[in-house]
Amino acid sequence: MNDFDVICLGDATIDIFLPLDRDNQNYKLNETEISFDLGDKFLADGYKLFLGGIASNVSVGLSRLDKKTALVAELGEDDLSETILKKLKSENVSTELIKINNRAQTTLSVIIMSQKKHILFDAHNLKEHQFNLENSNSSWLFIAGLGEKWKETYESALNFTEAKNIKIAFAPGTNQVQEGKDKIAKVLDKTEIVFVNKTEAQIILEETGNIENLLKSFKSLGPKNVVITDGTNGSYALDSDSNFFHQEIVASETVETTGAGDAYAAAFFAAFISNKPIQECMRWGALNSSSVIEHIGAQEGLLTLEEMEKKLNG
Repeated sequence: MNDFDVICLGDATIDIFLPLDRDNQNYKLNETEISFDLGDKFLADGYKLFLGGIASNVSVGLSRLDKKTALVAELGEDDLSETILKKLKSENVSTELIKINNRAQTTLSVIIMSQKKHILFDAHNLKEHQFNLENSNSSWLFIAGLGEKWKETYESALNFTEAKNIKIAFAPGTNQVQEGKDKIAKVLDKTEIVFVNKTEAQIILEETGNIENLLKSFKSLGPKNVVITDGTNGSYALDSDSNFFHQEIVASETVETTGAGDAYAAAFFAAFISNKPIQECMRWGALNSSSVIEHIGAQEGLLTLEEMEKKLNG
């Protein structure tokens, strides 16, 4: 087994994007809703197929920023898994820790897009999430969201990191956010850095306070560093010394926003493990996120290290 800078634990999906043809169609769209009449048929401007999933997106983002990365995920024994494995290998992400389960299907998401907005349908399948990490080694474990059977897997991950003195970064997924702070307390207590958006922070903490209070509440649960993103308001961080930071977004032409948070986390984290100051880490995150939203798909706009350095110095 190889030694890695980061092992990313979570999910890998196939994302199918359907851009709706707006002309002469009767679906309804406003600031908060898109609706269709039952029985109607609508035309899409083709389709686009990409990789997705928090852990997959972060692993590719880290690899492009010159970090030696492996993905731990469970895929079905199907054509979709072959597509995922091929793409990850092309991105220099190690697939040696990926498990193929012949009793499950690879996760598929369908994203319907219209006028820079989208709605996502996730076809998740019940997976075991039983991974063997004993023979692998890494400086960091990036723990991302998993499906329903995640608690035992997280417990095993904590045992793995403790036995090998591996540091933890954490980006909870939908299941973990909905379960709340008590169910993820053990992970938070061992976490060096956690990434959430403002809505996720409010749900986990059951608080609706301002960003600074949310950061402090999160930090009280154990993470040494807390990062909260807040859409067009930018991002906020509280470091290990409880210093407060804010980063504005980087202006860009928004095409589609899927994966913006993952892109931010990947670049922030790449800078963080390269011992960059927190404010610079946030700048990396903002630049990567702004690049991703200029493209369709969560990984198309992820910056390489050379591209990142050019933007930082531009």
